[in-house]
Amino acid sequence: MKAWQWWLLVVIAASGPWFGVVREPQWQRVTWIPFHGLDDKPRDMVANFLMWVPFGVAFARDRRRGERVAVTVLAGLALSVAVEALQLFYRMRDPSATDVVMAICGSAAGSLAAQAFHRSDAGRAAGGRETRDARGDEQQ
Repeated sequence: MKAWQWWLLVVIAASGPWFGVVREPQWQRVTWIPFHGLDDKPRDMVANFLMWVPFGVAFARDRRRGERVAVTVLAGLALSVAVEALQLFYRMRDPSATDVVMAICGSAAGSLAAQAFHRSDAGRAAGGRETRDARGDEQQ
């Protein structure tokens, strides 16, 4: 199983509680406009953002270079919307567009971080090879 697939389980587990389930969706509890809900506290937004960064890193590593950010953002969007939709059926949770926006931002940040780390690792590997070649350490 790939790292991002394990992260799906973390996101789902963190989206509980797994009690207080109701039969009908609670549409009146949805905050449709990002950053306008009573529960949209800075601490929760930061936590939501940080929860999605590892997903973005792991998901982006399995993608081709040109599609990493866009595909990772779409995957984060899809998963976040799915999790928020499940929260329609929990009394203790309030689905929020803010959570979806923070998931998208966290996924994108993770994807960009993965690319930056990949570039710096590739640059170090190339630089190390050039240094060895200049010193004549490698035999041909």
